[in-house]
Amino acid sequence: METLATTEIEEDVDRISHLPDFIIHNILSRIGLWDWIRGGKEHHSQLLRLSVLSKKWFNLTASFPYLIFRIDHFHNVSRLNFFKYVEYATSRFCHHHNHVTAHTFKLSTTLREPAELDIVIKCVELVLNKGVRVLSIDILSVLGVQRYRLPNILSTVSMLESLAINGCYLPSSFMVNALQFKSLIRLKLQYISIDDEVIKYLNTSCPLLQDLEIRRCNGFKIVCVTGHQNLQNVTIAHNTQVERIHIEAPNLSELWLDERRTMQMNLVSCKKLRKVTYFGDLLPNSNSGFLSNFPFVDTLMLDTKCNNLKLSSHSLRTLVLLSNYDLEDIEFRTPNLASMYSRKYLFTMQPSVVSDSTHLKASMHCNPYGYIDATWFQKLRQFLDKKNGLEVLNLHIRTTCSLEKRDLEKLKAIELPPYELEHVQLQLDTQEESSAHRNFVDAVFWCCRPRSLILKSSSPLIDFEEQSDIVKFTHEKLLEQEDQSRTKIQIVPSSSCEAQIHLSDLKSLSKALPSAEQIIKFIKEEA
Repeated sequence: METLATTEIEEDVDRISHLPDFIIHNILSRIGLWDWIRGGKEHHSQLLRLSVLSKKWFNLTASFPYLIFRIDHFHNVSRLNFFKYVEYATSRFCHHHNHVTAHTFKLSTTLREPAELDIVIKCVELVLNKGVRVLSIDILSVLGVQRYRLPNILSTVSMLESLAINGCYLPSSFMVNALQFKSLIRLKLQYISIDDEVIKYLNTSCPLLQDLEIRRCNGFKIVCVTGHQNLQNVTIAHNTQVERIHIEAPNLSELWLDERRTMQMNLVSCKKLRKVTYFGDLLPNSNSGFLSNFPFVDTLMLDTKCNNLKLSSHSLRTLVLLSNYDLEDIEFRTPNLASMYSRKYLFTMQPSVVSDSTHLKASMHCNPYGYIDATWFQKLRQFLDKKNGLEVLNLHIRTTCSLEKRDLEKLKAIELPPYELEHVQLQLDTQEESSAHRNFVDAVFWCCRPRSLILKSSSPLIDFEEQSDIVKFTHEKLLEQEDQSRTKIQIVPSSSCEAQIHLSDLKSLSKALPSAEQIIKFIKEEA
């Protein structure tokens, strides 16, 4: 009776065993099986839990088509045991389940002994003969150990969808025969030697290729990819000899180039290319025409060295400058630019909605930090002239230094009219007294003439008199820019947007403001 009861309980617990194998494989791939596959400290407990849950589940691990071996994941396991496990698990899968092909085989390790190389050769050939859809080989040989060369059979695995090779020799068949990668979608090559002919073979043998990545490779000078209808993403980075890139791919949408050298480029036929990341030098006399290589780009990340950066594009909407350009070194004709980021000054431009407005306005967010002097404000004023159509300026000043009065007077001596803006938001994070705040506010009004302004401080002013002094000073500067007989200034606290409080109501204004953050809005209106 006891045996019968036990059997009934086991059958009740083991209902999952009656599911088809492919469903159980799918479940196994989602329950954190990787921990015990990697041989970590949870190996035995995971194995025990699986065998208790279902005897069939334990047996099915032998046919589990995801073979992933990373030596850095095998903590507290000797190299000898790691390679024994790789050999055991691969052989077990390939020899005992002829009807199941491998979905994924990933091997990442170093080679220190010839015996380790022999195991790698054996296991990779087993999997390739079996058939695999995702293959990743990342192998670094230490000095004195022969570098691993992939077998020739690799070029005939037509079911392969993703291939990543790092640190190996390519099969000799890559050099003499056309490949049969009719299903390949993703290709990544890193730290390998290839020549222009291999690039040509890859171009003609992978009709479904969508993602191409070539990093830190040598031996080729030209990247020529033509006629690829499915290619969407290309990365060419840190290769030592690339001189020319020619791509004709109607559906290419993203390009990453990081060569740190001048190159000839031809991508004008890539009409869907929208995002470009470029690290490298520009050809002499090609500065202003750089974006002509990408006539349809709307997002550009750029890290390049030149004395003056000149960009011209009607399609560009987002620009990220990773080089340390001063504001006066930047000149561009980009009428549709909506967002901008600079590494040195941390300024961005993006569409913003101004209150009392129903449409987006071109906006620049500028976040200077460190030492902010009169020269910086002069550069800002000159930069504003270069960006036609700018309507909103969001300026966040973070500094522990004050703007000296004598420097401010020198700035005012420069006869430049203030730039017309719809709105300015000014946030001051300084440790100075109200006089220093006044100087920064004064410099902002020398730069621009806004229709409305928000004054914001991240820390509350010391007392009511100090707050009142800043508010009065801002109010005066706004009026100085207008015909005072025809203009009035409304003062609105953010905590009470419905009640517009006049300057004579400063005590009520002070009480209405939040204790942690001071925000006051000034609006110019006709009297």
